[in-house]
Amino acid sequence: MTRIFRRAMLPGMFTLGNLFCGFLAVTNTIEGHYVTAAWWIIIAGIFDALDGKIARLAGASSEFGIEFDSIADVVSFGLAPSALFYSYTFKGAGQIGYVIAFGFLGAGAFRLARFNMSASTGKKFSFTGLPIPSAAGLLASYILFTEKVWGGFGSFEFATLLVLLTSFAMVSGFKYSTFPKVGFSNAKDIAVSTWFISHMLIVILFPDEMFFITALMYLMSGPVRYFMTPVVNTVFHKANTR
Repeated sequence: MTRIFRRAMLPGMFTLGNLFCGFLAVTNTIEGHYVTAAWWIIIAGIFDALDGKIARLAGASSEFGIEFDSIADVVSFGLAPSALFYSYTFKGAGQIGYVIAFGFLGAGAFRLARFNMSASTGKKFSFTGLPIPSAAGLLASYILFTEKVWGGFGSFEFATLLVLLTSFAMVSGFKYSTFPKVGFSNAKDIAVSTWFISHMLIVILFPDEMFFITALMYLMSGPVRYFMTPVVNTVFHKANTR
């Protein structure tokens, strides 16, 4: 029993780390340290990515872990980016600023509730709706991009559109791919793994420039996949019936 309890505690500590990062993101937002707050949201995403993998490796996946993870996520990836974007972009917009910022939090909470209804501890190959950690990472990376690349200049209209699109993507039926499995057993795996690793290295080396661009591409992959799939299926169907 002790060994099982210890095994279950390991992924829980990573989830707790995720929650602590969310707390730090909120406190830094209150203090006006917006770039630091954005980085804490991104670091929370790293903890969130690791806790599930560690749970599976340790054989400690459980319904409790899924619920605990969702509670942490609604703080780190719902409340924290909503508060950050309100303070950074929407503070002077009056009542509309509250509505837009809360809209993201509400959409994120809905996304997590829907995920919990169908969640399992097994391997997933796609998500229905933009995952809330990806949505939060997109908003956080926008802060970094604006401050480091645009020199502090951020368009209110663009920021509003970004939040609205991200919020809609979370509650939509768009399909989003999971991270590809890294492997080198065949030519396809080698090509995919090489591309993925190279892209991640570029993001790590140039986070201020590349994180936002990568997150934006992932956001758009959902609607592109949704609208292109029927077209591709029609083309293949016609080709096979000739």
